[in-house]
Amino acid sequence: MLINISNRESQVRTVLGSVMLALGTHTLWFVFLPMGLMLIQTGLTSKCPITHLFSKESKAALEYRYISFLPKHNPQPVFIFNANNELAFSNAAAQRVFPEINSFQALFTDDLESLIHNEGSCAKQFQTDSGKVFSLIAKGSRELDSLAVYATEITEIVALNLEIIDTQKEVVYTMGEIGESRSKETGDHVRRVAEYSELLALLSGLDAQEAELIKLASPMHDIGKVGIPDSILKKPGKLDADEFEVMKTHAQIGYDLMKHSTRPILKAAATIAGQHHEKWNGSGYPQGLSGDNIHIYGRITAVADVFDALGSSRVYKEAWPIEQVMTLFHEQQGQHFDPNLVDLLTENLSDFLAIRDKYPN
Repeated sequence: MLINISNRESQVRTVLGSVMLALGTHTLWFVFLPMGLMLIQTGLTSKCPITHLFSKESKAALEYRYISFLPKHNPQPVFIFNANNELAFSNAAAQRVFPEINSFQALFTDDLESLIHNEGSCAKQFQTDSGKVFSLIAKGSRELDSLAVYATEITEIVALNLEIIDTQKEVVYTMGEIGESRSKETGDHVRRVAEYSELLALLSGLDAQEAELIKLASPMHDIGKVGIPDSILKKPGKLDADEFEVMKTHAQIGYDLMKHSTRPILKAAATIAGQHHEKWNGSGYPQGLSGDNIHIYGRITAVADVFDALGSSRVYKEAWPIEQVMTLFHEQQGQHFDPNLVDLLTENLSDFLAIRDKYPN
């Protein structure tokens, strides 16, 4: 049974059918008439006569069409969904791994009709009840009036990526704690700053992925303190003007340590280390940046760092009451700090205090 006749074959059938129709008419060999009509019909419709007359394709014919459309010897699950959102075909692997899937919408939320009409594509990750993770790629076809979904198992790849991310987190937190421990800060400080930074990033409108990046990178904000002499870093009293100038170099040192990395976390950490002491009015250091010229990562970490430093006890000071902390932020709104971020901190203060309670010194 011929299905989906090519353009070339359609032209040949139409011409041949026309010749046979002419022969049957002029020679009275009437047997050519039905044969000519059938060839013309198949050439114009690209359909098998039986299929066209009944407007229906047998299951075997459908499967032949679908299988011929798919890559050969594919051991991964494959589905084909028709324009009515019904499962029209699935290979053995799909039936074994996804026995419950019977519609396109069970896998995707995209518009099926639009994907078919525009021959578009979409992709997503899908986790089965057994914990296996698959990469799903859907591709529409006007020829089939259907959409094919190809599934590739990526469970091991996802697990490996998570392991790499966890390792990076551990290294970042450890390095952050090294920087803080030299100035007698606590490991909980870098964890609170990380949590504050993520929350503030989300509140400011950054997406979850970028907020997670800031969370991972912000513990490195003071890594440059490893380059500050102990006589200055651990001085119990107030620093004099010259000592403070040396202390200020920790921002540039931190940036220089990580600026050549191509890893997203370390690139973000370099930006944060270099800009978390910049001030909204341009009076900060090391570059004297102002306003939106300060990277949002630096502005966010600046608020998180000061909020935690003021609200936490240190060997050289007691924790400030939260009312006094917020008074300072309102006084420095638009001076030291991004005014929008101060508003977000004020409006969501209870969420920030919950993080402080979660990681006490």
